Amino acid sequence: MCSGSFGSRRFVEGGKLEMNRKLKVLLIILVAIPCALFAGRLKPEVERAMAYGAEAKICLKVHDDTGQPVSNASVAVVFDMLPSPHSVYGKTDTNGVFVVTGKTNGNKIRFLVGKDGYYGSEKELSYVPMNAEHDVKDGKWQPYGTEVTVVLREMRHPQQMISFGKWIDVPQTNTWVGVDLMRRDLVKPFGSGEVADVEVWAEWDGLPPWKSGYCLANVRFAGPLSGGYYVDNVSDSKCPYPYTADKTVAFDEKQIRIVNRNGEPPNLSSTRVPFRHASSLVLRSRCVADEDGVIKSASYGRINDFEVGPGKGFVAIRISSVFNPVPNDTNLEDEEIAKQSRHFIRHCEPPGKGNLK
Repeated sequence: MCSGSFGSRRFVEGGKLEMNRKLKVLLIILVAIPCALFAGRLKPEVERAMAYGAEAKICLKVHDDTGQPVSNASVAVVFDMLPSPHSVYGKTDTNGVFVVTGKTNGNKIRFLVGKDGYYGSEKELSYVPMNAEHDVKDGKWQPYGTEVTVVLREMRHPQQMISFGKWIDVPQTNTWVGVDLMRRDLVKPFGSGEVADVEVWAEWDGLPPWKSGYCLANVRFAGPLSGGYYVDNVSDSKCPYPYTADKTVAFDEKQIRIVNRNGEPPNLSSTRVPFRHASSLVLRSRCVADEDGVIKSASYGRINDFEVGPGKGFVAIRISSVFNPVPNDTNLEDEEIAKQSRHFIRHCEPPGKGNLK
C-alpha cells in the first residue's frame, strides 16, 4: 500500500511539475511575442530583455504638492518580471528619495507610495512603450538610474460629503430635466429631488451603439449666479481633486456637451464645450443674492466625471460628484477618499504586521 501510494504521489507531483514547466514556457512565449512582432525594429538586446528580463534601476523622488520632499514614506515597487513578478519595499530618505533595482521584462513597473497624513499615489513606468526607442546595455535597461517623481498630497480637512455616482435614466429627451446633487436624484416629477443643481437635455437617435447610433447630454447650471470652472486633476494621486472651491475664480455659465457616439450627432454648437474628463468641474449652485446682486449664500460641489449612454429605452447618465451640504463652505475634501487612502498605505508596506495584501 505504502509503495503504491508513494508511486501515485510521485506521478501526481511529476504531472504538476510538468504542468508548471509548460506554464512557464507559455508565459515566456507570450512575453516574447511582442519581440517577434517588432522584429527588425528592436535591438537583439531589447528583444532578449523583453523575453528573459534585464535589470532596472530607478531613483524615486517623492515630494508633496508644495514641492517639499517627503521623508519616511512607505514605498512598494512591483516589477513585472514573468513568470515571477516580485516586489521591493522600503522608505524614502530625508531627501524624499528611494533607489531600487530589480529584474523586469520592461512592460510595467508599479510604484505605490503612502504615508500617514497624506493621500497615497500610484504610478507606472514602462521601458518598452509603443513606437519609442528602447535600449539595453550589459543586461541593464537604459537609462540605468531612471528618475521617477511621485507627488504625495497632504490631507488637510477631509469631511463628510454627499457623493453621487450611480446611473439614472432620463425619462424624457429634448427637454431640460433637473438633477439634485444633494438628494442624488432627478427633480420632481421625474425623481425625489427638490432643487436642481444642474439640468440635463438628453438627445438620442434611438439606435444602439453597434448600429452607429449616438446619444448626448447637454448640461447647464441651474439657477441665477450658478456656474462652474475646471481644475486639472493631479495625476497618479488617490485624491487628484481640488481641495476647495475658489470664490475668486469666475464661475462660467456655458453649457457643456457630453457625447457617447459612434455616429456623429447633428447640430454641434460652438457654444457648448466638451466635458474635460481629465479635470474636475467645481460647481456653485443654490445661490442667494442681496439687492445689489452680491451672493450672500451658495453651495459648492465638484463633478469628477459625467457619462452618457443608451439605456433600456432611455438615455442614461452618470454623474460622479461630491457636494458639500453646508452653505458657504467651500471645502471639497471628501472623508471617504481619505479613508480609502489610509487603507491604501497598507499596500505600500511589506506583508505581515496586519497589512492586507
